[in-house]
Amino acid sequence: MLTYTPAPKLIPEPDSMFSEAVELVRETGMASASFFQRHLKVGYARAASILDELERGGLIGPVNGAYPREIFLDNQKPRPEFVEEEINLIKWVKTNFAKNKSENFEIEIGKDENNKVVKLDLEKYGNLLVIGSQFTSAVDFLNSILAKGMATYSPDELRVILIDGVGGDLIVPNKSPHLLTQIISASDKVISALKWTVSEANRRYKTIAEVGAVDFADFNRTIGCKPMANILIVINGFNQFMSFSSSEIIDNLYKIITSGKKYGVYLIIATDFPNPRTSKEIMANSPAKLVFKSTDKKISRETGIVETFDLKSPDDAIFETMYEGKTKVVIDKVDSKKIFEEIYK
Repeated sequence: MLTYTPAPKLIPEPDSMFSEAVELVRETGMASASFFQRHLKVGYARAASILDELERGGLIGPVNGAYPREIFLDNQKPRPEFVEEEINLIKWVKTNFAKNKSENFEIEIGKDENNKVVKLDLEKYGNLLVIGSQFTSAVDFLNSILAKGMATYSPDELRVILIDGVGGDLIVPNKSPHLLTQIISASDKVISALKWTVSEANRRYKTIAEVGAVDFADFNRTIGCKPMANILIVINGFNQFMSFSSSEIIDNLYKIITSGKKYGVYLIIATDFPNPRTSKEIMANSPAKLVFKSTDKKISRETGIVETFDLKSPDDAIFETMYEGKTKVVIDKVDSKKIFEEIYK
């Protein structure tokens, strides 16, 4: 049975290579970031994160100056409970969703007035700003694209970071192999996640440059290179985090927005209303917007899409991109849990 826990704040999901790291340490008696980089073929940030997980679990000792870390796997020290339970992630199963994916990384927005499916090419636009109050279907939209995205792309093709300012809105199984960490709701963890993402983008930049590739897509097409997964960050309830070190959050988001798509990192930011004073960088660098019905005309004007005030249904929204203009769409809501039951075993 799949389990869903609203925005846990405790131990994050272990890295998908955690069990492999455990066996490597058991076999060699060695544990260091550089060692993991060489043998697990991961970047420094991920190697250091795996080390932290091993230390939290009591499987290795803390840093001890120039001396090697202690290894506790061969003695009688009991393994912590989370190691026994959490390393067994659920398995992804390929279904018809995966058979119909396009060449580019796209998400489905909804259907237009002619009942034609409208999609957003994230490789082209990089990020999407979703504006909608609790009285609209904005959260349903987020859950729909998460379920469809995870059904369409395997964990090797797509990894996800979910940040939920309204605990319990985003619904994804706890042990989904697509998740880089459990759903985040604590503000300090948001900053850590964004800083990690900036670091990962920098690592990818160096990796791509080393083989002479032009960008992320070119790297993944290069023979002999192990393809890197797209990373999708979904932030729900953006305003909930802005009272906690807003400048640091905006600074890291700005770095991801302006260069992330070159390295396969994409953003979807959802908020009830973007404050012009604190979110001007986000607004100025959002080439794609999905705006649901506003509560008054003033808010409609400030979002830049006054037509939203006249929408008649919570499922209606105006989708606007920098180059294709505005389109009225109806959100196609799906049963996310039913999809997850199909793709996860």
